[in-house]
Amino acid sequence: MTKSPWQRPARLALLAAGAVAFAAVLEIASRWLAPAGSPIQRRFPVELTRVPRPYTMFAGMPRVELNFGEYVARLNAGGYRGRSADAPRARGELRVFALGGSTLFLGEPSIPDLLEAELHRLGLEGATVFNYGVISSVSGQELARLLFEVVERDPDLIIFYNGGNDMISPALFDPRPGYPFNFAAYENNPLLSRDLASYPTLPLLAYGSNVARTLFGSYFIRSFVDLDRYRSAVGFGGPAWKQAIASIYVDRLVKAQKVSAAFGADFIAFFQPLVFFKPQLSPVESEIVRAAGSLPLLTRELREMVRAELERRRSGSDLKAVDLSGLFESEQGEIFFDEIHTLPEGNRRVAAALAQHAASALRARAAKPTTGRP
Repeated sequence: MTKSPWQRPARLALLAAGAVAFAAVLEIASRWLAPAGSPIQRRFPVELTRVPRPYTMFAGMPRVELNFGEYVARLNAGGYRGRSADAPRARGELRVFALGGSTLFLGEPSIPDLLEAELHRLGLEGATVFNYGVISSVSGQELARLLFEVVERDPDLIIFYNGGNDMISPALFDPRPGYPFNFAAYENNPLLSRDLASYPTLPLLAYGSNVARTLFGSYFIRSFVDLDRYRSAVGFGGPAWKQAIASIYVDRLVKAQKVSAAFGADFIAFFQPLVFFKPQLSPVESEIVRAAGSLPLLTRELREMVRAELERRRSGSDLKAVDLSGLFESEQGEIFFDEIHTLPEGNRRVAAALAQHAASALRARAAKPTTGRP
C-alpha cells in the first residue's frame, strides 16, 4: 500500500501540536502548583510592597491591604503601614518616626505599635509612633526617606532600627556595599540598553515561562545580571569589601543624625539583632542557621566591624547609636522565625529596648520651652 505524501507532514504536525499542548498544560499546571520566584517574592507580595518611588527606590503601594494569613496590614496614603503622618500635629503630641526594613513593617502588632504602647506605659501619653518600615530597605534608602519624606512632617524623634539588610543584601543580592536592594536589576533594565545587539530578546521571551524560570533560574540571572562580574569588581568576600559594608552603614547613621538635627529633630540609631548572633538556638533557629551556609560567619564578622566603626565614630562626634545586636544573647527560648525577623515575644523585647532610649530623649524634649508648636 502506497503511503500518501501528506502522511509524514501530518504526523509531524500532529506531534508538534501535541508537544505544544503538553507544554501549555505543563506551564499552566506549574503556575498553579509551583509558581517560581525568589524567596523574598514568595514571602512578600512584592508588587505591593516594592512599588517604585523617586529617590528612595521603592515603598509600599498606597491604600492597599496585605493579607499575611494571621493578620492584615493596611497601608496608608503614603504606602506605609498604620496611621498617616500627613495630619497636622495634635496639641501635646510627640512625633516619633521609625525607619527600617521589614522587621518594622511586619508583625501584629508591629514593633512601632508596640513602641508607642510602651512609651504610653512609661507616661509619655502624647507619643505617636509612625511606621516608616519598608520591606528590603537598607540604610541608604532610609537616609533618603528621612530627607525627602520624613523631615517635612515635623518629627520630634527619628529612630533607625536597621543594619541587618545592610549586611545580608550585599552577601546575597547586589554585592556592592551600600547599594539599594537588588539595584543591579534596575541598572540592567533592557529598556535602557543602547546596544540593540545586546538586548536579551531570547532570555526575555523564555522568562515568560514559569517552567523555564523554575528549571533554569541560574541561566536567567547570568543573562540579565552578571553578578560574578559585580562581585569581582568589588572584591566580594575580601577584607576591603567587608570593611566597606560596615563603614558605609555607620556613615549613613552619622548623616541621618546630622539631617535630623538640621530640621530640629532628635535621632537614635539601633543596630539590630540577627539569629546568627544568638548563641543558644532552638531547633527551628538551628535549622535556619544551618541552611544559611556561610552567611552566619560573615554577618558575625561584619557585626564586629560595625561595632568597631560605631565606637570610632562616637569618639569623633555625638552619634547616638545603640548596639542591640546582642539583645538575645542570653535567651534560650525561640525568638526568630528566620534570619532577621522575630516572633511576637522578640518584637516586644525589641520595642521595650527602643522605648528605654526613646523615652529619655522625648522627656528631655518635652521639658524644653515650647517654640510655637501647638
